[in-house]
Amino acid sequence: MIYKVFPSLNDFENLSRLKVESSDFANNFDYRNVVVNKPWGYEYLWFQNEKVAIWFLRVTKEQATSMHCHAKKRTSLIVLDGQVQCTTFDDKYILNPLEAVVLEPCVFHSSKAVSDEGAFIMEIETPPMKGDLIRMHDAYGRQNSGYEKSKEYSKDFHLYDFHPFEEKDYASWKFKNLEITLSNTKPQATSNTIMIVPISGLVKNSNRQIIDVGEAVPYNQSCNEFQDNSYQFLIFNRIK
Repeated sequence: MIYKVFPSLNDFENLSRLKVESSDFANNFDYRNVVVNKPWGYEYLWFQNEKVAIWFLRVTKEQATSMHCHAKKRTSLIVLDGQVQCTTFDDKYILNPLEAVVLEPCVFHSSKAVSDEGAFIMEIETPPMKGDLIRMHDAYGRQNSGYEKSKEYSKDFHLYDFHPFEEKDYASWKFKNLEITLSNTKPQATSNTIMIVPISGLVKNSNRQIIDVGEAVPYNQSCNEFQDNSYQFLIFNRIK
């Protein structure tokens, strides 16, 4: 299941009361090859181009991100392992592996790991603006604060479940019972293909509706029409 969530009146009303200030440091810092420690776990940048930034989040059991929003970027949250409760002002979504929620700009949300083993989440941000962060409520006292400063950055990768992106020609990456492929060719469906995410290029689905860059969609709604000569996809397959 993939849920798409648009901002509500509650989102806009609460956003109007908060100070909106994007961090230039966070927007311009090169996050490759660092892990960012969080009170709920940690995260690291896996891949980035001009359109998207792809992050991996490790959330420990019963911990949750702040209730926050991004004023300028879309966020797709895809569960890779464990079970996650994504809460907005208006709904709660229980997500299992290879289920996702696509959050349009200004939607306040919080992600909580509800499974015993915690959870591993892929976060796809469009455009890549790490400083675009507005926290409203936070169990760790970070409300009204910006993105973590450099004192929380680590290169002791052996302390983490760290899977860096391999800089080679569109290789597949295996995690648990999943296979994630970065491809620059039209996705070829298999019986195990669950979803795709365009990460560059302009594409349309079978109904000729544009699939936005960074938007997770089920494969049965995926693209069949390409509007330029340069496109890339993330393809998610379940390994039996």
